[in-house]
Amino acid sequence: MSIPPEALQKVLQEIEMRVMQSQLELTNVRQQISQKQRDIRLTDLTMKELKDIPPSVGVWEGVGKMFLNVPIATHVARLEKEKSESEDQLGALNKKLNYLETTYKNAKRNIDDILGHAQ
Repeated sequence: MSIPPEALQKVLQEIEMRVMQSQLELTNVRQQISQKQRDIRLTDLTMKELKDIPPSVGVWEGVGKMFLNVPIATHVARLEKEKSESEDQLGALNKKLNYLETTYKNAKRNIDDILGHAQ
């Protein structure tokens, strides 16, 4: 059974578009993962530094164009919440990365199959 060249070319173009789109999304997701990992490291370092400060001392927290003096415990609790949210987002990004890598590999395999079939 032979597939008409026009249909084969159309299928090949669609798969190539999927490959290019997957590559762009992979790059984007990898950048987002890198940013989340930096955010988590920064939060860890900030919490480590705050643990060395006596609890009776407050810290200044930026709110818009002003700063508020808040207790360290409040600030650390907010940082822990932000870290937890970032870790959840990082987990979701890793799942998305895995899905995109699988999609990319499958599309590349499909291209190889079509090119092998066409010859």
